[in-house]
Amino acid sequence: MGYEMSSLRKEDISLYLYLKDIVLNKFTEIEEYSLLELMTDLCGMDSYVYELNTSLIPSPKERGRGWRYFDPPAEINNCNYYTSVSGLNGDGGVAYGTPEQSTMVIVYETSSSGTLDIIPPSEYMIDYIDCRIVSERKLNSPYVTYTWNYISVVDEWAAVEASEPPVIVIDIQGTDKSGYQLGGGKQTKRKVDIHIFASNPAERNDIVERLYDGLFNKSCVMYNFPTGSILDYDGTFYGRRTSITPENKLSYLFDREEVNKVGRLLFDTVVARHVNLPLVMTRGVDEIMLSDLNAYRSKISFDMFYYDDRIIN
Repeated sequence: MGYEMSSLRKEDISLYLYLKDIVLNKFTEIEEYSLLELMTDLCGMDSYVYELNTSLIPSPKERGRGWRYFDPPAEINNCNYYTSVSGLNGDGGVAYGTPEQSTMVIVYETSSSGTLDIIPPSEYMIDYIDCRIVSERKLNSPYVTYTWNYISVVDEWAAVEASEPPVIVIDIQGTDKSGYQLGGGKQTKRKVDIHIFASNPAERNDIVERLYDGLFNKSCVMYNFPTGSILDYDGTFYGRRTSITPENKLSYLFDREEVNKVGRLLFDTVVARHVNLPLVMTRGVDEIMLSDLNAYRSKISFDMFYYDDRIIN
């Protein structure tokens, strides 16, 4: 019997994807015709790796950001934000899910006449985390137009100072499980804090308002993740590296299979407040200068719960 992801981890990733891909999807930026530079030290495996050359601050390559791997969601109703299609998942099984983006990252090559020609997506893979293009051949002065996540979204405190603000940290804390009916079934409740670190008051207020509206009286799907998350360990769309038909983006999809006999993740008692800290804190006789990350902070706290009808031996 293979390893199955724990319920807590499924909740964690489902909440992460809901906040990053749906709630914060408007906090994106577009950079056009940015230079791609060949990474000569990574070209010994019959591939050509090109890295984004940008001076943007914050950088798209910082932890928790990266390029967008889905096309923009269309809010059909409160339950389904992405239109699912039939295809294969990352392990080649039949799936119903979301294909890799087709408009968020466009790669160009300089022609002999000096014009920029679009390269077919079947000729390269995309490392969405580190903002790299992995080509099957050498490219002539390549450029890229891309959409990237302006807000860094992480789920561990150690990653906070790895990126410039704005950064949000998702922190799932205590757990409470109790029966809710006669017979089988239980309610699982988690305490969740979202910490917001912004670069100015206006940015902080905009992010808090968007997050609060995305949580108050809202819910999200709890996914089963039969093949893991969306991206592989190297930042490429899961299954793309081994696909025999790379031009067909229905091979492979992010499998949106939901956990069976488990309700949606519900958000309750959503509370937002600003965290006002002095720029200089005194500890004994020593004065400690706080980092810029602490200048414009907020915190959103809520209960996340769901009802579980599964019978677990």
